[in-house]
Formats: sequence, C-alpha cells, structure tokens
Amino acid sequence: MKNSLSLAVACTALASASVLMAHDTGSKPHDHGPSPVPVIFQVEKKGPVKAPAAQDKSHVSHVSGQGFWKFAPVTTAMPVPAEAQPFVKGAHGTLIVDSERDVVYWGLEKVGWIGFSDRLKNSWIVKGDPSIASGNLHGADILPRKGQLPLVIAADNVEGEILLSDTTFRTVEKLKIPDGGPYADKKGWAPTDAAFAGDKTLWVTDGYGRHWFMDADAKPMKYRGNFYGGDSMSQTPHGITFDPKRNELYVSARPEAQVHEWSLKTRKSLAVHQLPKGSAACDTDLWGDYLLVPCLTGPNNTPGPLYIINLKTKAVVSTIKPKEDLGYGYAQHMHDACWYVVGKGRNAKVYILFTAWNPGGVGALELVNIKD
Repeated sequence: MKNSLSLAVACTALASASVLMAHDTGSKPHDHGPSPVPVIFQVEKKGPVKAPAAQDKSHVSHVSGQGFWKFAPVTTAMPVPAEAQPFVKGAHGTLIVDSERDVVYWGLEKVGWIGFSDRLKNSWIVKGDPSIASGNLHGADILPRKGQLPLVIAADNVEGEILLSDTTFRTVEKLKIPDGGPYADKKGWAPTDAAFAGDKTLWVTDGYGRHWFMDADAKPMKYRGNFYGGDSMSQTPHGITFDPKRNELYVSARPEAQVHEWSLKTRKSLAVHQLPKGSAACDTDLWGDYLLVPCLTGPNNTPGPLYIINLKTKAVVSTIKPKEDLGYGYAQHMHDACWYVVGKGRNAKVYILFTAWNPGGVGALELVNIKD
C-alpha cells in the first residue's frame, strides 16, 4: 500500500525479532525486544500542508477525524470498470500510487490491476501478464525510476509468489518459497506484502504462512537466507513498509494491534507501538512524518478505522472511521490504504485512498478544514 516518493509516501515499531540464517532451525533463544508502548492520542491544529479555508460543518455532509486531520468522502472518485464489478465483493488487495504519472493501481483478486487516472475519474483493467490475475495481489510497493517506468513488487498470497514488473505489467519475474531455514520442508508459505528498500533490496513478509519476514536481492531476484520475526513477533505480520528517511521498516502485527519499527542498520527492534486493543493493523503507508495505518477491525470488534500517526511525536493524531462516520457501508474491514497527494508544498491537496475486505470495495477521502 505504497506511494512513489515524489507524490505521496505514507505506528511505528518492530519488536526485536530473532533472526534465522538459512541453516538455522530456530533453536536459539528469541529476543523479544522492547516492550509495547501504548500510543497516545493528540490533536494537531496544524499540519504539513495548507488546509482549505475553514468552513462550517453544515457545508460538508460527513466528516471523520480530529483537529487538522479531518476527512470527507469523495463519492465520485475511483469508479470500478463494469467488467470488474462482479469481483469487487471478494476484494482482498492493495493500492499503490505512481505519483509522476498521477495513476493509482488497485489489486483485485481474479482481475489483476485496475488503473485510475485523471484525478481518480477514469478507470480501466490493466491487460498484462495473465499470471497477475490468476491469484491475488495482496500487498505491493512501487519504486520510481528516473527516465524509466516505475517498478512494482507484489505479494500473491494465493499462488505463493512475489511478482516483479514495471507498470506495463507485461513481463513478470517471480520469486517463490525460500529454500532452507523455516521453509526447508517447502511448506507454510503465503506472503502478504513486499517492499522496496532502494533499487537493490526487497523485503517480503509471510503473514499467512510461518510469519517470518526476509530480505532478497532485487536483480536477479534471490533470497539472502535471512529470516526475521516469526511467531515471537507476530502471529500475522501482515504488512511491511520501508522508510528511506529513517532507514527502517514498519511491520504491521495484525492480531497484536501493533506496528513494529525495525532498524536495517542494526537488524534490531527500535520500538513496538501498541494500538488500542482490537485494532487489527493490516499495513502502513508513509507520507513525510505521517504514518497511515488501516485496520481490519477496531476496538471491541467495531468497523476498521484508519489511524494517522505522527512519527516525531509518536502520537495518533487522527482516527478516521469510513463506515461509521462517512457512510461507506461496505467499509467494515480496512485492508489497505495509501496517501494520494496532488500538488506540492503547503498548497498540496491531500487524500486517503482505501480498499476494504469482506465485503470488498474501494474509496477516496479528502482532507478538509472544518471548524471545531
């Protein structure tokens, strides 16, 4: 659920996960790392962009969020192509943004990639390699390249593959189950997300399999034989995001309601940020110092919220509820979300795009400025 760096990048922390080399069977004692720290909630009056002129709430039908970070629905955005509509209910996918070309891609099971352009007004099914549509594009990342089309890395949890292509999606390289280590028996593999860490390194998380995350060479695609995390970190490490500014990973521990922050330099945990109990974090997306966290469910099994975390203050600055506050009836479970930013500097217009699961759907929210 990721953005290319020029447009938008979107709770931080990753328990110090034990590491297995390919020859290790996991007999070493696990380092559980720092204890989870409950997030604080803090309202921000100002943000990183110039908000629209303050308006009375009566001029906006529905608003969700707190302080500066209030959002309204954009019901005319992201129309689903007619031939894809029969598959929307089963959506279990991801969103990525090609900022340079102003194109958003939504991964839809049994369909593949759906593109949205012209400020989310137009849509089409991308006709690429048939293998892209044969499984499920569960989690993905996009890497901008100067003078070339971006690269896309996607985790297919159904076929058990990591798919690498550019945005023509016509030619696909594949990486399957790792050799050795916890996968020596060639079982228990269902990757849920993948991320670029520069142009030479990939990170993959096996959220639905044996719950390890691992690094790999990007070209040619090959695992490096290192395995981090496992059940001692999370029973479902569902999402993984790279932060180039801090040289860290954010791993979403779904059933534990945590986001783990992990240092690529030391290969150790930095912190574990504890969301409210029941907030099943699915993934993260980064924009500057703000981390967007879509959750499958909220506290007490309420519909899934979207949290925004300020990485400098380590505080949740807004809780957005697409189903409860904004009228998206299908938004019971947030599966992925990303920042979508139009323009630059303090005059940029800021949106959150989300995709839901069970039932599936896709939607857009716009940052507004409503008087308290």
